[in-house]
Amino acid sequence: MLRNLVVFALFLFGAFFAGTYLAYGQIDPCRALAVEQARRSPMPTGMAEVWARIANSGESRPACTRDLIDSWRERLLAQR
Repeated sequence: MLRNLVVFALFLFGAFFAGTYLAYGQIDPCRALAVEQARRSPMPTGMAEVWARIANSGESRPACTRDLIDSWRERLLAQR
């Protein structure tokens, strides 16, 4: 029972990182956040990504992860 729970948790982490890599081409949450912000920006994506990386460079990985999840939540709620 405990082994199945551990395997399931590892599967979830693997699925999260695989999905992040497939969606953004990055595993690092701060770089993925920069790509997400660039895609949602009215500026051209190449320029916006550079500015987003500069803006996110001072954030920690947990902070970038929270911001990325918040961005996903905003996108999901905007589609409804």
